[in-house]
Amino acid sequence: SRAMLAARALPARALPTGRGSGLWALFAAPWPGASLCLPPSYDAARCDRRFFPKMAKKRDLIRTWKIRSGDQVWVNSGKEKGNSGEVLLCDPRRNMLKVKGLNVRKVKDDEGNYRFIEKKIHYSNCALVDPVEGRPTRVSLTFTEEGDAIRISHRSGHVIPWPDNPRDLKTQVEHDEGPKDTNPEKALQKTYDYHADHEALRLARLTMSKYNRGQQ
Repeated sequence: SRAMLAARALPARALPTGRGSGLWALFAAPWPGASLCLPPSYDAARCDRRFFPKMAKKRDLIRTWKIRSGDQVWVNSGKEKGNSGEVLLCDPRRNMLKVKGLNVRKVKDDEGNYRFIEKKIHYSNCALVDPVEGRPTRVSLTFTEEGDAIRISHRSGHVIPWPDNPRDLKTQVEHDEGPKDTNPEKALQKTYDYHADHEALRLARLTMSKYNRGQQ
C-alpha cells in the first residue's frame, strides 16, 4: 500500500516510536504526499449518504399487491394514523406508496418557492377502504375462469373493483401532418427484397479471396 511504501522511504529516525506507534501513526508523519494516505473524514462520509428509501431485499418483496394507484386507503400506523386518502403512486421495489395529502414535507424548488410534497408510506401501514361501509378492511383475492383477479372485502363481502389504469385515461394528442411527415401507406410499404439482397451478397463473396481460395 501507499502507507507501507512511504514508511520504507523514511529514514530510521523519522519512524514513529513509543506509545501509539503503528500503521495508523504513519498517517500523521509529516512527509510529502502524506495527505494521500489519510482516511476519509467523517464529514465527507456523511455528505456522501443518499437520502431516499432503500430498496427492499428480494426475500422481503411483496409478491401480491392488493393496492393500486387510485385506491382509497386508510393509514393504520405512524404519525398519519387514522387518516385516509387516495393512492398516487406505488413503488413495488421498496414496498411503499404515496397517499394524497398525507406524510407531506416542505421543500424548496429551483425558483425559491416552498411547496409541500407527499412522501412514501410503507405498504404494511395502509389498508383498503371498503366502499360499502367506508371503513378499513382486509382483502382476499379470488380468480375467475379467465384468470382475472378479484378483490373481496372481509368486512362486507362485496367486490372491490380495481381502479382504472392512469395510462389508459390519457388522451392521445392529435398531431397535424407536416410537409416532412411520411404517409402511413408509404411507411408500411414493403421495400426490402430478400432475394436481390441475397444475390448481391453472393456476388460480393465471389470477389473476395477469403471465400474462393480453392476455386480455379
